Amino acid sequence: MSVARKVVGNPELADRLSAGELVELLEEARSVFRSEPQLLELEGSALVVGDTHGDFESSRRALSEEAKLTLFLGDYVDRGLEQLKNVNFLLAEKVERPERVYLLRGNHESPLMNYGYGFYWEVVGRYGPRAYRMYAEVFSSMPYAAVLNGEVFAVHGGVAEGLRSVETVRGLPKGDLEPSNPIALQLLWNDPDESVEYFAPSPRGPGINLYGRRAVEEFFAANGLKLMVRAHEYFPEGFHEYFGGMVLSLFSCRYYPATRPKAALLEGASWRLVALT
Repeated sequence: MSVARKVVGNPELADRLSAGELVELLEEARSVFRSEPQLLELEGSALVVGDTHGDFESSRRALSEEAKLTLFLGDYVDRGLEQLKNVNFLLAEKVERPERVYLLRGNHESPLMNYGYGFYWEVVGRYGPRAYRMYAEVFSSMPYAAVLNGEVFAVHGGVAEGLRSVETVRGLPKGDLEPSNPIALQLLWNDPDESVEYFAPSPRGPGINLYGRRAVEEFFAANGLKLMVRAHEYFPEGFHEYFGGMVLSLFSCRYYPATRPKAALLEGASWRLVALT
């Protein structure tokens, strides 16, 4: 029996893998992600999940919900109490059910963030630096965005300055351990801001922007979109709407103060919240 199948059958094994089992899981996951385009086109009802940051319980609950697809928006590691368990469980689910479970890349799927926020040290402490390098290669192969039912743009951070067509996402390079393409960087890091019209520099750092209502409206008009669903920001209630409902932001990790983690079940561009508690 494959390691992925064992973990899916008994998720408690996800953080108890031997070094050899971990290598097998990571190699299989890397192969699956490398076969996927950078822009996923998905059809059907979809449960969309925001940052889980080591919250295995939120991930497990999300995958127990009734939905044709489950789409995670990135940030599977760092900060939370069960980083290895969470990411290994999700990778196993992806390997076993590649046409039902989808994992996008978040800004924490990178060595710099993992080094500063804990995942690097946990992996190296248990399995050594080679194992972390394999995780980094898996992360660098994850898609950047998805279009759901032709009308919903799903991404970790949001629209990027200079991105006019969703088709541009297809051509973004795979395998960058740290995203070097300016559009790729912004897809992972940008945030919406009600006080901004188009784009403005973000306090998060160089090359990162805040985006406003007009930027979203023009991106939607050019691509036939009705909704953007994204993650990347903490909200105690687990969600927030921007620009009169054009952008839905989800947060799905219970390890922040007083968080009520949420996901959203999408049917077309309509959605309802799903509590992950």
